[in-house]
Amino acid sequence: MVPAHLRWKRSLCALSVLCAVLGGSSRLLGFAGCRPQKSERLQDLQVHASSEDVWKAAYDAEMERNELLREQLRSLDIGESSDLPEACEVDWKDSYEKLAACNQELEETLRSGGGLQAGGRSAQVQQQTAAMKPLVFEVPLPEQGNERLELVRYFTDGREVAFYMIRARLPLGLQLTKCNSGPLKGAFLVEDVVEGGQAWQGGVVLAGDILHAVTVVMDRANLGIKTEDFVSNVVGGLGRWRQTILDTSFINTVEDLVAQMQSNKAMGTDTELALVFERDLSESPRPPEVLDPVEAE
Repeated sequence: MVPAHLRWKRSLCALSVLCAVLGGSSRLLGFAGCRPQKSERLQDLQVHASSEDVWKAAYDAEMERNELLREQLRSLDIGESSDLPEACEVDWKDSYEKLAACNQELEETLRSGGGLQAGGRSAQVQQQTAAMKPLVFEVPLPEQGNERLELVRYFTDGREVAFYMIRARLPLGLQLTKCNSGPLKGAFLVEDVVEGGQAWQGGVVLAGDILHAVTVVMDRANLGIKTEDFVSNVVGGLGRWRQTILDTSFINTVEDLVAQMQSNKAMGTDTELALVFERDLSESPRPPEVLDPVEAE
C-alpha cells in the first residue's frame, strides 16, 4: 500500500497538473488560504474545462483528496462523525444507480452491433473493418491461366473503389511514387501518365490510381533468381521462366519496382505485363472493365 504522505503528495501533484490544464489558476487547489467559494470554483471549471476528460480528471483528483482527508481524520480519532461538513455527504445509492443504468445502456448498445445510425462512429468502424478484409482476385496470365491474387484495399474510409487490370508493354510511361506515410502508406501512387507511353495509349490509367500488383518473370525452379541474371541465363532456356503476379506491397522502392517490371524482358521485348490498380471512385470515373473479387475458398 502506498503511504499516506506519498499519496497526499501524488494527489497534490495531480491537482496541480489539473490546475494547469484548466487554466492555471492556483485557486483550484482549494487549500487553506486559497480556497474560493464553491460557486467561484465551479465557474472556473466551467470556463476552462473543454472536455469530459478534464471533468473526469477533476473528479478523480478530488475524490482521492477526499479519501486522504478522511483517512487523516480517522488517524486523529475524529472518525466519520456527524460533525463532518454537509458538503461531504455523498448519495452513493444515487451515484451507483446512475452508473449502473449507464453501463446497462452501453451493454445493450454493444449487443445491437453498435446501436448508432449510419455515419456514426460504430458504422464507420464497421465500414473500415470490412474494407480491410483481403479480397481475392483471379488474374488471367497467357501461359499459366488464372493466377490467384489476394489484396487489401488502401482506401478504407468507406469510399467506393474499383479494381481493374490492364495489359501493356514496356515502357509504360507511368510516374509512380511510394507513399511512406499517411493513410496510403506503402502504396505505389500514380502521379502522372506520360503522353506516348503504353499506359497512356490505353487511356485507362489515371493519376491518383494505386498500383497493387504487376507481373514479373521468375525462375520456374526456385522463383528466386535475381533480375540481373535473367537476360544472361535466358538464351536457350525460355521454358525455364514464367510470369507470375506480384503484390507490390512486398516491394520497397520505386527503383525495385522498375527492376521487377524489367524482368519481363527475359521473355522477349514484346512481352505484355498485367497490372492491377485500385481507383477511388469519388475522385475518378469508373474504369471501363472492373476486376471483381472472387469468393475465397
